[in-house]
Amino acid sequence: MASSIIRFLLVLIVSVSFSNAQLPTHPGIVFDLERDSSTLQYLVKINQGTPQREVKLVVDFGGKLPWFACHGGYYSSSLRKVSCTSSQCSQAEKPVSTCADPKICSISLRNPVTRSVGKGELISDIVTVKSDPDNQQTPVPSSRNVAFGCAATSNILSGLDKASKGVAGLGRSSALSLASQFAVGFQYPNIFAVDLHDSVRDEKVLETTGKIYFGGGPYIHYFWGISDLADRVLTYTPLLINPKSEEEYFVDVKSIKVHGETLPINNKLLSINKTTGIGGTKIDIRIPYTTLETSIYNAFIKAHTEWVDRLNIANAELMDFPNITMVAAVAPFTTCYDSSTIILRGPSVVNNVAPSVSFVFPTSVWNISFFDLVIAKEGVACVGFVDGGLNPMTSIVIGALLQQKPAIAKTLLQFFAMALF
Repeated sequence: MASSIIRFLLVLIVSVSFSNAQLPTHPGIVFDLERDSSTLQYLVKINQGTPQREVKLVVDFGGKLPWFACHGGYYSSSLRKVSCTSSQCSQAEKPVSTCADPKICSISLRNPVTRSVGKGELISDIVTVKSDPDNQQTPVPSSRNVAFGCAATSNILSGLDKASKGVAGLGRSSALSLASQFAVGFQYPNIFAVDLHDSVRDEKVLETTGKIYFGGGPYIHYFWGISDLADRVLTYTPLLINPKSEEEYFVDVKSIKVHGETLPINNKLLSINKTTGIGGTKIDIRIPYTTLETSIYNAFIKAHTEWVDRLNIANAELMDFPNITMVAAVAPFTTCYDSSTIILRGPSVVNNVAPSVSFVFPTSVWNISFFDLVIAKEGVACVGFVDGGLNPMTSIVIGALLQQKPAIAKTLLQFFAMALF
């Protein structure tokens, strides 16, 4: 079967938008994304400085600000230090509350992979962008000053992709997040959207990269010569605030369905504890595979294997398809099958099979995909979800599951960040 798995880009026809606001009315700007095959991290490519250079930053939904290692080899004539007495400095996370040197804003920088904290300074430099080419206007180059964290040492880069110079923080409540700064600088709505079609060849621009948009759409891509996102319907669900993780994007998942079966889940796991911040569901594209708390994961796998059993019975009656055969697991997955025994079929063949996984929100349903398997190695297809342990901080982390061959459809996720201006 084709290697298609559940991730942000595989909803058929319907996009999902997470919102506390209204639709944008102005076209925004767009950057290329790329995904590294070894670290499985997504990087945004930003043109900054004078002379202009491309800097790659690892995308971090929970980061408070963009930062990079600018000591040792980085030169820009447009770089400026942010003063300790400035309003921007007051919005940063600082190791000290006093201004030892009023000309320097000393700040703390967080590595989202290692969770380590390093020291740095707040600086400002020019970022050059082009408006979204799909807004039916000529893309216009434009430059703005953007505040960055400047890491004091290169140690803070540990665990990040080797091609990256730092992190693009997109935290929802921070005035210094990349989304918030672009919104203020370019006078766009405080919105960003990710389209992770890194394995899909875009016939319009002959690229295989994804996109990250700031300020709203239009979100138009050409899939095998067809404008498949032009008329897409957006489905909305509110964002939740986790008092212990205000920068991260939590959503209100009420239940999960696997092939139409609602999983038996302890409702306490789906709620965010207002005191500890434990529980709930968040979206994080740094996590390659969606993780589920152990009891949820066990229920998920049970529902999936029962569906496979029903499918095998139906196959025996039809006498047209082989039995789906389980094989040895391939880490980090626990349930794997011989891919040669899995035959792609329409959803009406067996009991009008629904899309394999659905996240049910209070007023909407996100049907992820008609596929829930990933090719773990040649000849082996595994259920592409991971056991997150018995006591995780977050019960469900919806990750950017990766695919190894072109998908048959794409989905775009749009986020409305918290209003700050």
